[in-house]
Amino acid sequence: MVQSIADVREAIFGFIAARNPGLPPGAVDGQTSLVTSDALDSIGILDLMMHLGERYGVEIDEDAFDLANFESVDTLARYIDDRRSGS
Repeated sequence: MVQSIADVREAIFGFIAARNPGLPPGAVDGQTSLVTSDALDSIGILDLMMHLGERYGVEIDEDAFDLANFESVDTLARYIDDRRSGS
């Protein structure tokens, strides 16, 4: 089953909620920066990268890791969706 970019966004939101249950509802939206917000710490970002790679079958090369792809939830969802499309 092919999942849409909305599914990728929901997976990111779900990961953040599970990883940081103390965040108030609505604290993270599509424009929330994953780099500068309190949504995830640096280990959380790495864990999210691994989780999305496994879930969507995309390899996110740590050597080519670019924080710009984590600028927001929407940016990351587009990056994952593009990687899936290009595979």
